[in-house]
Amino acid sequence: MLGFGAGADAKAILEAMSKSQAIIEFKLDGTIITANENFCRALGYQRSEILGQHHRLFVDPAEADTSDYKDFWAKLARGEFDRRQYKRIGKGGREVWIEASYNPVFSGGKPYKVVKFATDITEQKLKSAEDAGKLDAISRAQAVIEFTPKGDILNANENFLQTLGYQPSEVLGKHHSMFCEPSFVNSEEYRRFWARLAGGEFIADEFMRVGKGGKRAYIQASYNPIFDMNGKVFKVVKFATDVTTRVGNVDELASSLKALSEGDLMQTLATPFLPSLEKLRVDFNEASSKLRVTLQTVSQNAGAIAAASQQIQSASNDLSKRTEQQAASVEETAAALEEITTTVTDSSHRAQEAGQLVRKTKENAEHSGNVVGQAVEAMGKIEKSAGEIANIIGVIDEIAFQTNLLALNAGVEAARAGDAGKGFAVVAQEVRELAQRSAKAAKEIKELINTSNEHVKSGVALVGNTGKALQEIVTQVVQVDGNVGAIVEASKEQATGLKEINTAVNTMDQGTQQNAAMVEETTAAAHSLAREAEQLFGLLEQFNIGTGATTHRAAPAAVNQHSRPVVSPARRMTAKVAQAFNGNAALKGGDSWDEF
Repeated sequence: MLGFGAGADAKAILEAMSKSQAIIEFKLDGTIITANENFCRALGYQRSEILGQHHRLFVDPAEADTSDYKDFWAKLARGEFDRRQYKRIGKGGREVWIEASYNPVFSGGKPYKVVKFATDITEQKLKSAEDAGKLDAISRAQAVIEFTPKGDILNANENFLQTLGYQPSEVLGKHHSMFCEPSFVNSEEYRRFWARLAGGEFIADEFMRVGKGGKRAYIQASYNPIFDMNGKVFKVVKFATDVTTRVGNVDELASSLKALSEGDLMQTLATPFLPSLEKLRVDFNEASSKLRVTLQTVSQNAGAIAAASQQIQSASNDLSKRTEQQAASVEETAAALEEITTTVTDSSHRAQEAGQLVRKTKENAEHSGNVVGQAVEAMGKIEKSAGEIANIIGVIDEIAFQTNLLALNAGVEAARAGDAGKGFAVVAQEVRELAQRSAKAAKEIKELINTSNEHVKSGVALVGNTGKALQEIVTQVVQVDGNVGAIVEASKEQATGLKEINTAVNTMDQGTQQNAAMVEETTAAAHSLAREAEQLFGLLEQFNIGTGATTHRAAPAAVNQHSRPVVSPARRMTAKVAQAFNGNAALKGGDSWDEF
């Protein structure tokens, strides 16, 4: 099929190779004679598209015009073998990498064509290029150093050497221990460190290392064991990043934080940090400044709170005393009102009794008026009877007078009769004497009756006056009864009102007692607030918050000595009420109303 080799074995071998490899044949000048399917597939052509074409079809035009390319074909034409990796251009300009050998074929001792056996390694080449690019990028960005499993230095890149300040000749062949402190090198931990790496264990951490001249450097590093085909560690590659500046920034921040924790709020980080940590520095300065300003404000507010608490404490103490005095006064007032209520209630009862006595007196006065009226009427009848008696006495007096005249005439006639008339003269004398006595008696009776009439008239006048007086007394008693009734009603209303006032005062007393308890709680809270403010000052004194922001403790509040107990007005009021109601004492004696 390919036209080279002889014998059945050679043919079979070529067919087997054609299945797995890309094979193409050229003339000695580079003209393509034939190509198998694998080659056409690898470059993306059909066989008809490449037959008769020159090899430069697969080469970058810039390379095809070089003397090296011409020398390449001249070498093959001389019968020299060439094998390596080649970059070729496929159909459409696609880059293809192949692992190939160009093999001149001889006939009669002279080359007459070239057979190329190739393997498409484009994917591996790109992967290798990618890996190499990654390693180059790592080498450019990181410090890289290689060690034997025992720690001997095989190689180190420029970044690593600059980090620790060495030249290559100063580190190659030396042991890793040259970068560590002697105390660590002689420790069991350091021996275990390399034993772990030799055992294939990956180690990554932040390490402190010693550079040239004893300069300390901090690196973030990973020690990576590299295994051979048998799975054994044949070297260790270390990738490291210099974090000395970062560690310095962190240490500076830690130092400032420690000072801050000890109360020094004047801490600031003036030196700029790494860009990745600069925000942390700015935030720390801002937080420290805000905390300092806050504590300065807290200090000022604490001073105000302390002063206010002292004022509250003083006011609470004074209020407590005044509340105690008020509670005592209210208690006294409640007791006094209780006494007043009792007194007014008693007075109300007394007034009711007085009302009953007035009503009884009214009835007696009305009855006396009726009796006086009857007496006046009886006296009138007596006066009338006395007049009639006077008339009768007048008749008797006239009869006596006539009898006396008759007796006189009889005496004169008896004298005329002489002896015959002596007996008649004696009778006439006796009649005359009887008439004289009758006249005298009538005269005396008349005088008595006249005197009696005068007395009766005087009695009638007096009884009439008495009746009028009793009528006025009845009228006044009626008025007194009305007034006493009003007094009784007023006393009842006063008693009811005083009971309500007493209830209100008792409620006020309870409220005052509660206020006193609350004032005591307020006083205790004020004292507690003063203590808390004092403790706050103690805490603030632990901080350095700058000049002019020192804390000022408020002076203890002076106890008000001017609060003195005030005499309750209830006692004076009780005395006045008792004095006002002491007028009822006459009622207790029961003498005044009997005079009526």
